[in-house]
Parts: sequence; C-alpha cells; structure tokens
Amino acid sequence: MNRKYSTVLLLLFLLVASCLWAKPQNRLSLSQTEWETLLDGRYLTRSVIWTDSVASLAPLGSIAQEKTKEAEERAKGISVASLALVPYPKDWTTQSEEQRKLELYNLLHQVSTLEGLQYGDAKKEVLFSESYTIKDPENKKSKVSDPVVQTLPSIDTVYVCQEDSIFGKNIYQHTYQISEDEVFVDITNLTTLKFLGISFVKPKDMSLYLSTIQTQDGILIYTCTTLATTEPKVSFLFWSFNLADESMNRIVAYQDWFKTQV
Repeated sequence: MNRKYSTVLLLLFLLVASCLWAKPQNRLSLSQTEWETLLDGRYLTRSVIWTDSVASLAPLGSIAQEKTKEAEERAKGISVASLALVPYPKDWTTQSEEQRKLELYNLLHQVSTLEGLQYGDAKKEVLFSESYTIKDPENKKSKVSDPVVQTLPSIDTVYVCQEDSIFGKNIYQHTYQISEDEVFVDITNLTTLKFLGISFVKPKDMSLYLSTIQTQDGILIYTCTTLATTEPKVSFLFWSFNLADESMNRIVAYQDWFKTQV
C-alpha cells in the first residue's frame, strides 16, 4: 500500500515538474503582452524609486526575487531591473539541466570577457576598460585567471577588479548561489564608488544581481540594481548624468554580454 502511494506521489511530482518546465510563464507575473515581448527577443525593464518595487519582474520564488525585495527594503532608494529570454545554443539542446547549469555557472565567472563591453543606446561607450578576477580583495594587482569548476558548489565567492567609465577602478565581491533551477550572482561594491574624485556610493551600498533560470523556451536572465539614494540626477560643474538611466544601461549591458557569451 505504501509503495503504491509512493509511486503515485512520484508520478505527481514528475508531472508538476514537467508542467513547470513546459510553461515558463508559471515562473513570471507578466501580462500576455509582456510575455510576447520576451518571446520576441526584447527586454522588459522597470525603474522605480522607493515605495515601489521591481521584484515583480523577477521569476517567482527565485533567489533573485527574494534578494531584490531585501535590497529594496535595505536601500530605500532607486531600483532598476531588466528581464530577457535567451535561446539555448544548439550544442546545449542535448545536454541535461545539470550540465547546462554548470555551463551557466562557469560563464558567469568569465568576468575578464566584460573588458571592452560597450553600452548605451548607440553601443559606442565602453563600460569596463578593465575587468579581471583577483585573489586578494585588498590588492588590485593580485590578478588571477577566471575560475572554472567541474562540480557545482552551493555557494561561492570571488573578488573582481573593474575600471568603468563612471566610477573608476573598484573592487567588487561576486557571491554565487545555486538552487534547483537557478544560478544567481550578487555583485556588491567593496570600495567607495567615486564620480570625478568625489565619494558617491559607500562600500556595500550598491547591489547588482544576475539570475539565470532554465525554461523550455530558453534561459530567463534577470538583472537588477539597487542604490541607497532617491535622487537620480548627479551633477558636478559641467558634468551630469542620471543615475537611474546609468544603472539601467549597466544592467542591460550585462544582459547583452550574457547573450554574446552563451
């Protein structure tokens, strides 16, 4: 009798898992129009200031959704997010879900390939003039190769040095988490972000999230940034930029990079 019930429960579990895999819409709180936008290869983006949230754009029940809510509550500032659906490469179609997860995990560690990444509407500005993994977060010169693993850890932390067009050269902590169907990266600044030499973002006050989830129709990639400020415009002498727009350009650039690497 127990064996019979166990078999029935197993079949029900496999049926539910199959339905979730077949219908990625079940992981998203989107309208039909928004879903069609994703299927058309375009990005869904949201930008809000405290009291509103972008977490509804994240896949339901994901690490990304939980972390976005936590970051928004902590920052009480600007949040921007973008969601895209990326087709699988042809050579991934015969792989198992675990094999693809390993591919995604190693891909998201390839921070050196971010060097020279262009962004903005015209894609003519270089976001990162330098980008590399370091061994010691206290030493920008402790450069090492991007890590590659053969077995997936449940959590991992690496340190990255990047020089970008707005905030100069800084150290970031990349924390990787793995769930049943998600590879998630939390990118946090460990050094003060400065604009034209003026301190602008304190250490650990900027969070950037990347999340990948496999579906039947492709890979859902969600990116999000939260900042502990409610003032989007930054000005100094003759220089100015919109922080919300700049943050959106940054997370979309990460998605563009991901699409070229897959």
